[in-house]
Amino acid sequence: MHLKIAATHLCEPIDDRTWYDLTTGPRARLADPLLLADGVDELSATLPLSGHDLLDWAEYHLSGRLHGKNGRLHFKVAEPAEHIISADHYVEALLGAANRIDDALRGLTEAMTGTAWTLSIEEDLLEIIDGVRDGKVDPIAFAAHMAQPKFAPGTAGYHQLFARNAHILVEQTRTALLRAFDHADRMMSQASILLKNEGQLYYPPLLPGQEIVNSSMIAERLHGAFSDGVGAIATALDLLYRLFVYLVSEPFGVADLPGKLYFPYNEAGKAYKPFPKGTASEATDLGAADLPYALPNLAPGSFFALRAMRNDLTHNMMSGHIQPSCFVGLGTTLVANIPIRYVQAVAPDIDAGGKPLKHAYVERFYQQQRDAAVQLHDLIEELALTADHTFQWLAHRLEERMARTTPAT
Repeated sequence: MHLKIAATHLCEPIDDRTWYDLTTGPRARLADPLLLADGVDELSATLPLSGHDLLDWAEYHLSGRLHGKNGRLHFKVAEPAEHIISADHYVEALLGAANRIDDALRGLTEAMTGTAWTLSIEEDLLEIIDGVRDGKVDPIAFAAHMAQPKFAPGTAGYHQLFARNAHILVEQTRTALLRAFDHADRMMSQASILLKNEGQLYYPPLLPGQEIVNSSMIAERLHGAFSDGVGAIATALDLLYRLFVYLVSEPFGVADLPGKLYFPYNEAGKAYKPFPKGTASEATDLGAADLPYALPNLAPGSFFALRAMRNDLTHNMMSGHIQPSCFVGLGTTLVANIPIRYVQAVAPDIDAGGKPLKHAYVERFYQQQRDAAVQLHDLIEELALTADHTFQWLAHRLEERMARTTPAT
């Protein structure tokens, strides 16, 4: 994981007292000995590992990923080392780069308009925008406000409108991230319900080495959370791209919001063109060595299969996840024969390009046994990195523009 959090107070150390959730359902306590629990039984094992290494062992042998704790999504971070951050705190940490974007746009006011930024100009605009939000300003009244000389193109008021729209796009992206993360929590909660209800409502007690197919409403809700998560990830990327286009387009400082845009997936074998027409990378932009997940630096194959899944969701309600099944097992090879219970929701097979494999008579196949929870987790982790790196990339680009256009004192 390349996630580096400057606001270290938002992170928490991996410890040996907390029970950590894995996407396949079991929980792990990274103590000596390692403790595993599945809602029915608890196991222990002594391993010469600790921290991230012990967590990696549990993820590998239980065929899952760290989801978090207490049913809430968390991410492993590279810096500070041996720490994690909750999804909510991650979105808060994005404010560091978001505030840099705000500050740079304020700093560019004088260079763009010849008039320094003032609080009174921003307050005038905020009063109008708040009126729109509160239902007190309709399109005709808003147009009348914008027709005032103080909001004409080239004025400080117009530049503040441009900056305010950028701020709104940032906040829309942060909100979309939270919604995407929430679907992973929904998926985790349904897996936990399945495990805890062995022998009660959904299936009889399992024998070691046994795996059954469960087709309950819990399985339906689990797959529904996956489908909703796919849609939310794609939407969050579309919004992130809209922010990117808005801030890199030339001529710079035009307050018109970009029209309907879709994230430009960097697919292997195809030209990747993230910059809008008339715009290109600059010598001072941060490259892949610094921010590999920033939108202009994404490697081919990033967000693999997401475009095809999003299209399937839009047109077919993700037919591979309608009336679905979940596998519930105990101590099979999927969990290295460790006598622990697990849940696996299987996603449809895909070809080398990420599109569903199908036949004229059958829409979906499942021989690849692709774990939907793992797939959603990996896409969400990639989304978190892309948003973080893109925010930083944009902040740096704006700061470099400010350095070029602001007279030295």
